Order: sequence, then structure tokens, then C-alpha cells
Amino acid sequence: MVLADPIMPMWHHENEKVWKSQSEKSEFHKSKNYQETPQLEANPVQQSEETSTGKSTIDCPVCGDTAIAHFHYGGMCCYSCKAFFRRVVNTYKATKYKCRSGTGQCDVSLANRRSCQACRYKKCIAAGMKPGLVLSDEQCSKRFGPRKGEAEERASAEIGNNVLEQPEKKSEKICNPIIRVEREAAIENEFAVLIDNEKSYEEQNKIGRTLFLSLISTGSVNAQKISEEQLEKLDGLNDNLAMMLSFQIDRQLSNARKFLPFCQPSKQRQLFLPTGQVNTSDVLNTLVEQTVLLLKHNKHFTSLSKADQTELMEENVMVASLISCFQLYNQKHKNITWPLAEADFMYLRTSNIKASNTRATFGLQDVLPRIDSELKKEIIKIFDFFEYFSLIGVPKPALNLIILVVIFSHDNCNLEDKKSVEEHRCRYLLLLFECLSQTEGVLGACNIAYKLHGVLHDLDRICQLLGQKMVCVKE
Repeated sequence: MVLADPIMPMWHHENEKVWKSQSEKSEFHKSKNYQETPQLEANPVQQSEETSTGKSTIDCPVCGDTAIAHFHYGGMCCYSCKAFFRRVVNTYKATKYKCRSGTGQCDVSLANRRSCQACRYKKCIAAGMKPGLVLSDEQCSKRFGPRKGEAEERASAEIGNNVLEQPEKKSEKICNPIIRVEREAAIENEFAVLIDNEKSYEEQNKIGRTLFLSLISTGSVNAQKISEEQLEKLDGLNDNLAMMLSFQIDRQLSNARKFLPFCQPSKQRQLFLPTGQVNTSDVLNTLVEQTVLLLKHNKHFTSLSKADQTELMEENVMVASLISCFQLYNQKHKNITWPLAEADFMYLRTSNIKASNTRATFGLQDVLPRIDSELKKEIIKIFDFFEYFSLIGVPKPALNLIILVVIFSHDNCNLEDKKSVEEHRCRYLLLLFECLSQTEGVLGACNIAYKLHGVLHDLDRICQLLGQKMVCVKE
């Protein structure tokens, strides 16, 4: 099946593109992320500085300050904007900042770069900086060692009192999915005071809708308001409509996996390389195509301009694809059971690989020996994400709706019709709320929304890191 060009320009535009492991940094400089970085020219003053210091300089594309011509997180900027960008990403404040003028076009200069964080962050993204390339404090410590003075503090603490070793060991396991869920469970009490059980269900639902939108979008309370007009406009959304849409998405995903197998001889795609390793580039391409086929049947997505479709796909398609894969994850056995298309089943049989009842089951330990060593960390993170996501307790009907919520996320997108995209996303968020509130209650739905904000942000960073190693290049 040949997919329409407007939906998937990254993968089928003029010449077909494939995902390829990055071996040289120069290949990444040729990717789209760097092509979109504004062209920067050094002025005469900067050229004289280049002569004296031996390092070329530029005007920071974010604030205009003089900066050394060096890439920070994928884009060139001054050290002040680099520190700002890192701080925003690691504190999860990107979605909490709102433009002070309300226009999203504030002037950001050396004199006033601290006045509007939202517009400053937006200019960082426009300069080519990628949130997924920012390391957390824990990752920095592992890669570069403890900061100055930190090692001495740890040593003195250990000598002074050996009991302090236990908290430190606990901090290393903060990412443990079970510990993370237990810590987040305590936050439910904060939402309980906002939803009075003595009120009618209609009143609770009205409060819950606004709270749900705010929590899943920003991770905080009262950060995102929804007008009475919008609520009345979407008042017809209910759990019956949500369940019908979820069932429709489930059938479309099933058909996409059936009609778009991993083994496609016409496109020279195979599940495994001659060496026996998984053909990661072809697998990712197929997963993306399956998500694209799903979106071709969504009237809200196809109603957007080709440019906006492209922007949303390039930003969100990998996250949406992995969310769709999670539906096949078995928490008890910690593995994935994939329904095989006929072509894939025949290929596995001829390759002497066991596949029972037209299904293939595999876990992390089955995958790691068959993938490139450069990708192992990201694959481990994906399975860790699956494990944590399964502990949140999101029902399957809600999972299908999350795919559409993710696709219409537009925080880092440059859209022609942003208003329509926001309306579509708000619609699917409220359908997700209706779906969750029927099984979890209004309070439970809001609690899940808070957790989803953090976990979807984490998955987005994983996909960006994976994208740096699987760079789009021409055949």
C-alpha cells in the first residue's frame, strides 16, 4: 500500500528516506534539525575577538549577546541561554510558562531576556536546541563525575555517619517504577480538596474537566483555564462517544498492523539483517507508517493544512507509535506479544524463529543481543517506560485516545492554524477525561492526568535521544 505524500513527508518525500544509525557527528549536521537553524554571521567586532581568542563568535540567535560559535543541545547560543534552556527542561517548566504579552512574539534581547521566559524558550527551540539532548543532574554525574565540592561532601558524610548511605542508595533507585507510583499516590490528596464529594456529579465533572486539562498539559493546578464558551461547545462529549472512538482506533490499528508488515520486499524491508540483528531502521519506519495510516482516517487531522500535518507528525509521531505499542505489553511477564501479518509469519518460519499462533512474544532480554550497542540504553529506557506506564493503571480504551492527544500536542510546533489544533487537542483531552472518569471517578481521572504529564514528557525525551542516533538520511 502506498501512503499519501502529504501525510508523511519525512519518510516519503521525493526520495524515500530511512533511519540509519549515526556514526559520525557530521551526518547529524546535515539532518533537518540543523538545516532549520538560522544562518548566523559574525559582525566586525566579533571577528576581531576571534583573532585575539582563537575562537569564532556569533550573535546569540536567542538574545543577541555575543556567543562562541559552539553547539549547545543542538543549536548555537550564548552560555546564559544554554543555562536557561537546561534549567527549563530539567524543571519541566516548558509547558508552564505563558507569554506575558499574550502574543507569543515578545522581543528577547540582552537587556530584557529575563522578562518573558515563554518567548525566550520558544526562540531556543527555533535556534535548533532539542530538549531531548539535555542531561539530568543524575546523568551528568554519571557521565562527567560529581561536581566540584560534591565528592568531598559525600566522602565526609560517609565518614561522619555510615547511616547516611541508605538515603543515597535510595536516591539512585528513584526511577524505580514502583517507588515512583507510590510517591505520586500521595499527591492525590491535593486534588481531593478541589473536588467536593458532596456536590452533584455534574458539578464535580465541570470542575474535573478544567482540572484535568490543566494537570495533563502543565502538571499543575489552575495553570490552564477553559472558558465557559468552550465548555458549552464541547458539552456533548460523553463516555459513550469516547468508547466508540476508542473502539474505532483499536480496529484501525489492528488493520494497519495487518496491511503494513515489517517485511516488505517491494520496499526492500526485512525484519532482520544478514548478521541476525534486528533491522531497527526498517522496524521504526514500519511503526511510523502504521501510525500514519491511522491518522489518514482521522477527519480532524486530515482537515489541517499539509504544512501543519507535517509539523505535528515530525514532532509527535514516534511518541504516538510507542504508545500504540504499549497496548501489546504484558506487565506480568514483562514482554510484548505482537500479532504477525502473514508476510512476517512466513518470514519468521523460514528463518527458524519460533512464532506460535501467528504471534511473536519477546522481552528486553530477547531484544538486547539483537540490536546495535549504541541503541541499547534507549531500548532499556523504553521497556522501563512500559513498566511504569503499566503501573499507572490506564485502561485500554483510554490508551487509544492518548495516541490522538499526543499527535495534536503542539508546544514546539510552528503551525499555520494553531487555534484549530488546540481545539482538536482539547476535544480529545475531554474525551479522555470522560473515558477515565467512568472507571476511575473524577478524582482518579485527575490523578492519572498528573502522572501522564510527567511520563509523556519522559517518553518524548527518550524519542528525541533515539532520534539523534537514528538520523534521517537519503538512501
